[in-house]
Amino acid sequence: MSDGSSYLGHNLVFIISQPKAGSTLLQRILAGHPEVQTSAETWLMLHPVYALRSFGIDTDYNANWAATGVREFLENYAEGEATYREGLRSFAATVYGSVLERSSKRIFLDKTPRYTMIVDDLIELFPAAKFIFLLRNPLAILKSELHTYVKGDWPVLAQFRPDLIDAPARIVSARAKLGDIGHTIHYEDLVSNPETCVESLCTFLNIELDTAMLDYSNTPAPVGKMNDPVGIHRHSSPSTDSLDRWKELGSDRQSRHFALSYLADIGDETISALGYDPAGLRQAINEGKPDSARKTLYPWKLAMTPIGLRSLRQHLQHAWYTGAGSGGPLSGILEVLRLLAGRVFSGGRRLAGGPPTSRGDSAR
Repeated sequence: MSDGSSYLGHNLVFIISQPKAGSTLLQRILAGHPEVQTSAETWLMLHPVYALRSFGIDTDYNANWAATGVREFLENYAEGEATYREGLRSFAATVYGSVLERSSKRIFLDKTPRYTMIVDDLIELFPAAKFIFLLRNPLAILKSELHTYVKGDWPVLAQFRPDLIDAPARIVSARAKLGDIGHTIHYEDLVSNPETCVESLCTFLNIELDTAMLDYSNTPAPVGKMNDPVGIHRHSSPSTDSLDRWKELGSDRQSRHFALSYLADIGDETISALGYDPAGLRQAINEGKPDSARKTLYPWKLAMTPIGLRSLRQHLQHAWYTGAGSGGPLSGILEVLRLLAGRVFSGGRRLAGGPPTSRGDSAR
């Protein structure tokens, strides 16, 4: 297929944001427009794009070998990756196009926060698509993740490492790449001045402003469970209620440690490029008044290391911090001893011919 007949995404709009940045709110507002069709998070383009990557995929087959096989096939029997990317465009044209035909609408809005992982690919694949960058105070995002998903189970944080650590830099890079072709909205502006923000956005999308969009009480929620399970149901229009809740991170020693460590990991340059003042964020957190009682803090770097990638030392650290956090240093030592005893017992079973204790053992 020639470039002239290629599908370039003229009827697509992508919201590029971190999870918990307010994308569900923005999506619901835009869903109220008669020309816009959307759904719950599609995740549609992630698998096809990742097929050429030898990292980042956990599969029953060897993803690295699969990527090598696909690339070798394309290089030796097709016109390289260009052929595959043209196939992706045809795939997108078929799937997105069928949705628009069924709904009789003109624009499909794809709101999938994990698209930060493939945003450069989307820009290359669909140069005619519209890209909306929705930005939010990174500490507000962290606060929401801790409240909604982590809930004190600190190792859960590692599941969100790509969203928290990698996504901000990717968003900054993609915005710079697109320049004026992209459109940026800050969550804080969206909830404080919704009509101005939405009017500007409608101009960018070449659709007429309908102020009724701002009251989404009668706009059906997209079908599917891949959406914000909490915030969107509290209001029927943009609200400033949660704007300053991130400052609560400074009132708890553990949360303060996470907040300051998170800012350090993102880096001042990236935070500034997102439109926020890193020094001001740190000052606001340090001005909090946490409980004066001594508290064992779970290390940020340990929390951000996936359990499957932890060394024995890190597993022992987790055991100590978990025990010490609930019952003091002695409890921490007991948890470490329990873990070591379990390791010794498990190893003894394997040496004695006992059943394997994990999928990895059974595969050997």
